Amino acid sequence: MSEYNKPIDRDYFKKKENPKWNAEKKVTPCCEQPIDEDFLFVNNKEHWEMIEEHIRQYLHDYSKTESVTPVSCEVCHRLLEYTTTLSENAYTPGYLRK
Repeated sequence: MSEYNKPIDRDYFKKKENPKWNAEKKVTPCCEQPIDEDFLFVNNKEHWEMIEEHIRQYLHDYSKTESVTPVSCEVCHRLLEYTTTLSENAYTPGYLRK
């Protein structure tokens, strides 16, 4: 089998960029998120502006959403997820019934 007939995955490119890179799963001890991936940090001004813009756009696109809360790690301040609160009028019981 030729050296060119091998699957190319994310690990291939990580090793190409950094020859000392090893394929062990590297995660942060606080929130167990991968170290070698790009994340948004809520304490970074530029990242916070991107988070705000995403929330603004989400509230604009989904009118039945009352609020969006960015959830981050308390130790490293990585953005982990968003939680949303829907308005009481968002769900109408029996809406799909004929």
